[in-house]
Amino acid sequence: MSMLDVSDAQEPTAMEADKEYKLRIMSCVYANDKNGAPYLLPRFEVVDEPMAKDFSKFLRVPYDEQTPKDKERARWAIKEFLKAFGKDPSQPIDPTELDGQLTGEEGWAILGMKEDPEYGEQNFIRKFVLPK
Repeated sequence: MSMLDVSDAQEPTAMEADKEYKLRIMSCVYANDKNGAPYLLPRFEVVDEPMAKDFSKFLRVPYDEQTPKDKERARWAIKEFLKAFGKDPSQPIDPTELDGQLTGEEGWAILGMKEDPEYGEQNFIRKFVLPK
């Protein structure tokens, strides 16, 4: 095995907030929280920024026990997410199959930044940018 030089390795950083970035979906996990409520957790990387930290976005999947208001907000959030990544939201989807359908897809979003006590500065999606 050859020697590995990591002396000039750089720590990944969060991207500047309130700017628009091209994102790529690395994965999109469908799971249930500790109360059994379903959610999607897409994980993103910033395209062409090799030192950018990866980050995720929690999206609640509508379910029967939700209030009508919460159900509609969940539906709207998923619709905006799908549109931002070029998917047709007019067709019904099976959220359990989105990982295979979305991994590698690219879209745009305006990012925010927050300080996490454990992980330092972290990006989050402030707003998805929809195709024109």
